[in-house]
Amino acid sequence: MSKLHLILAFHNHQPVGNFDHVLEECYRKSYLPFLETLMEHPGIRVVLHYSGFLLSWINDNHPEAIEMIRSLVKEDRVEILSGGFYEPILSVLPEKDRVAQITMLSKFIKKTVGYEPRGMWLAERVWEPQMPQFIARAGIEYLPIDDYHFKLSGLEEGELVGYFNTEDEGSVVSVFPGSEKLRYFIPFRSVEEIISYFRVVHMRGGDPLLTMADDGEKFGVWPKTYQHCYGDGWLNNFFNELTKHASWIETTTFRDYHDKFQPSGRVYLPTASYREMGEWTLPAEASLEYEYVLEELTRIMGERSKQFLRGGIWRSFMVKYPEANHLHKRMTMISRQVHAAIKKDPAGGRKALDELWRGQCNDAYWHGVFGGLYLPHLRSALFRHLIRAEALAGNILKEYPKVEQADFDCDGSDDIIVSTKKLTLVATERGGALTELSLKKNPVNILDILSRKPEAYHSKIAKASENGSDLTKTIHEQLVLKEEGLADYLVYDQNRRTSLIDHFLPADTGILDISRAEHDELGDFLTAPYRLQHEQKSRDTILTLSREGIVKGSALQLSKIVRITAKDDIRVTYTLDGQFSGLFAVEMNISLLGSPYASIHTGEDTLAIQSTAVHDNVSVLELSESYLKLRTIFTFDEAISVWHYPVETVSLSEQGIERLYQGTAFLFVMRLDLRGPREFGFTISFQED
Repeated sequence: MSKLHLILAFHNHQPVGNFDHVLEECYRKSYLPFLETLMEHPGIRVVLHYSGFLLSWINDNHPEAIEMIRSLVKEDRVEILSGGFYEPILSVLPEKDRVAQITMLSKFIKKTVGYEPRGMWLAERVWEPQMPQFIARAGIEYLPIDDYHFKLSGLEEGELVGYFNTEDEGSVVSVFPGSEKLRYFIPFRSVEEIISYFRVVHMRGGDPLLTMADDGEKFGVWPKTYQHCYGDGWLNNFFNELTKHASWIETTTFRDYHDKFQPSGRVYLPTASYREMGEWTLPAEASLEYEYVLEELTRIMGERSKQFLRGGIWRSFMVKYPEANHLHKRMTMISRQVHAAIKKDPAGGRKALDELWRGQCNDAYWHGVFGGLYLPHLRSALFRHLIRAEALAGNILKEYPKVEQADFDCDGSDDIIVSTKKLTLVATERGGALTELSLKKNPVNILDILSRKPEAYHSKIAKASENGSDLTKTIHEQLVLKEEGLADYLVYDQNRRTSLIDHFLPADTGILDISRAEHDELGDFLTAPYRLQHEQKSRDTILTLSREGIVKGSALQLSKIVRITAKDDIRVTYTLDGQFSGLFAVEMNISLLGSPYASIHTGEDTLAIQSTAVHDNVSVLELSESYLKLRTIFTFDEAISVWHYPVETVSLSEQGIERLYQGTAFLFVMRLDLRGPREFGFTISFQED
């Protein structure tokens, strides 16, 4: 008698840098009750994947769960999948890091739970055609990928009831199509409806295989799913029904099905991820148009229409978000340093390598229905590990001070990167701006701030509810507002938020005009190219950024010299030459871990970092952050006005739409009546509390 073979694969992951209390909540609400429920159903077999960061955390904090997994493995009820240890997007890693991250997790799984993986989980199912080569080199034989990839290759849903082989230059791996329909059905539809669907597939004959491969967190962590899965007993009922129908439904694993059955054929998959990812990577307007066209096609053609429409590719996030591109390109540069350090000092280099790999965790490189890039604590965690890796490698290579000039972020403009023993500074031709200022001891990039950008879901805020419906839905099907009045915060920046930005403003400009991006710019200095030069004088590194631009129709020469001293203070000296009457402002965008608990000190005034204010006659501005125990001090050559306001975004996570503090914009403002050359400056220094 033929059977329907069913693979239930559950992917469990937490981002590097996530709060410990969040991991505890996920363990309590999802990881533990899932294992406990599974233990009660000896006839059910499943596939589990835990990213290396999460598995390490469970091993350190909840050894009882490790014992449960070991027991399930020993009973041959669970297959464990490998993958990149810190859940990176493998295809965009430097080649030396790809295989090694997979191998590292495979070894850790063998050591921790006593299982030697033959399959792997592909982070965000981001596939590119050259991947079979390095996947096979890592000792991996097979992996699940969404059925969407296969449909883009022209295969029909009825053909996706087995697995296929794919290859690149003769390196072969098997790929199992994970059902999008089952991703949306489990656990959000009734058990009866799902069993009915299984029966329809089974009645077609043969030995069909269905694969459900999706996030384990939707069994308890996603909104309303804890009560649904465990309080109301959905998961227990589902396992009971599968056991009840064991005569024609057989839960199995990738390993056993792969060993028992031949592939359905050979396939070559295009560059893609799951369908929703292709929508998220599009610009806001294109994403809304995609959604509209898909709805219209679905109305006419049904579900089959999805295979005829595709969005962008994962790499496009590095166009949509220049901050993600900066992270990625810095990561690739630091990877080269780390591997050079390993050749010189293998033991010391291994410490740098682990920090590098932590900094490759995918979550904060992109944004969709999960907070990702928008979450300051995740971005700062990536910078923290990358800065540590850079510092460790630099100490081995002994290259300080090191200065490089090239278009490292591939945007068509040159950049200069200065690295000393204590800090790294990155400047760009575009606007003559600073894009990174990382302190290595702390470690933190104090310029790690995100621009306010339009997102497709912003157009739906008026229709979203504050609490959501009472129904348990997948996070792709609901929008919940986490506070009222979010529409008031939909302000968009025209350009990326960098630092040392030069503004020429009308004399009547106010701070609210600036904060709401409603001000007039009288000059052409914001994004125009500056000339970049660098030189060494004694132990100081000197950068010169200059431009002859236009202000109110007249030529104006601007030069700023950035001197990184031997003490790692930063001295900025401006020279303006021309005619201009109005406000000149230098903008610095500061993020101290995205922490709302930092303080601003100007003379006798102490304000919260999230405050909006104008201070006149300021000679010293001090920013303090208690967690970092860091004071950042700006000392001005002459008293100026300091304006500041919080940069807040309206972003989406699996819990709903929320307002997030990204950092604070500071403007150093001078009222000028310029009739020739004028010079002024300030010094940035860092002290520990």
